[in-house]
Amino acid sequence: MIKKSVILCLVILLFIGLFLLLNSPLEEQVVEEFSEPTLETVGQPPAENEADFFSLRGLSSDALLDKMGEPLRQDPSEYGYDWWVYGSDEEIEMQFGIQDREVVTGVLFKREAGPVRVLDSYEEVAESYPFASSYRLDSEGAYTLKLTEKDIAERPVIPLGDRWSAQLYFDNVTHEIFAIRMLRNDLLLKHQPYKVVYRGTLPLQEVLDEKAWGKVEDGMEAQILSMTNGVRALHDAGPLLEHEEASFVAYAHSRDMNQNNYFSHYSQNGDGLKERLGEISYVRAGENIASQYVDATAAVHGWLNSPGHRKALLDPHYTHLGVGVHHRYYTQNFLTVP
Repeated sequence: MIKKSVILCLVILLFIGLFLLLNSPLEEQVVEEFSEPTLETVGQPPAENEADFFSLRGLSSDALLDKMGEPLRQDPSEYGYDWWVYGSDEEIEMQFGIQDREVVTGVLFKREAGPVRVLDSYEEVAESYPFASSYRLDSEGAYTLKLTEKDIAERPVIPLGDRWSAQLYFDNVTHEIFAIRMLRNDLLLKHQPYKVVYRGTLPLQEVLDEKAWGKVEDGMEAQILSMTNGVRALHDAGPLLEHEEASFVAYAHSRDMNQNNYFSHYSQNGDGLKERLGEISYVRAGENIASQYVDATAAVHGWLNSPGHRKALLDPHYTHLGVGVHHRYYTQNFLTVP
């Protein structure tokens, strides 16, 4: 009897073993089912843009060349760095300021990944970055930038960390970012784009001779033409061709305003744009002027956010543009050429 019971138990255990073997637990099936895609996701994350704009700050010029390639051109600035311009003659995508073989600043005009992006709305950026009227530059000493309500609305500044900041240039009609400037805090202080409250002394500005200024001016003229066409492309206004004769006229007016310390569409002898254009053939013409902006980007942004200047900047009927810059005086002559 005992012998039969033992045999019966062995038979039962055999059947139980077979049942478990053929029906593995659900937990093991679930783990196995999801293990492969999980490993695949971890092993193949979304590729990051190797040329991400913000990741290039502080990079060596050699490393920038490896990531971005040769620039379209190199334009000197009045601040001791040279602009490496990327994009095309028709439209700048981004440019980087190189000083002592290192990226010390940059301006972005196209939309790409980053903590803030070109065309981001003011509302969505403000949710992540509280825009303040006081911005301390403790990394540089006892300096505080004081922003007006207009500054906060159109060109607030935010920290990037590691002694870097970013200026966000908003279009005050669309309320979207037109351009982003990242720069080291020492250069932000050197630019002085806002009122500065400080103890001690301010950084010394570069002293340029006229030959050096001429090279800076040539670069800013080319940048303004490209930036203008970039803005027009966003608004379907069509690109403008460079007009050499109108550029000479624009430069002469900028130089005259600077040398004679005035700011007007009318020269001191009473001549207006019509008289200055002289025998140049055109159907209609318009003029934008600006002064004391830190560079081409700031000047174009100023025009974009001024109703009358914006109208000329985006007028779809203009076909040509002449740009003239003398020191910090800027002139655009718009023409419709038959």
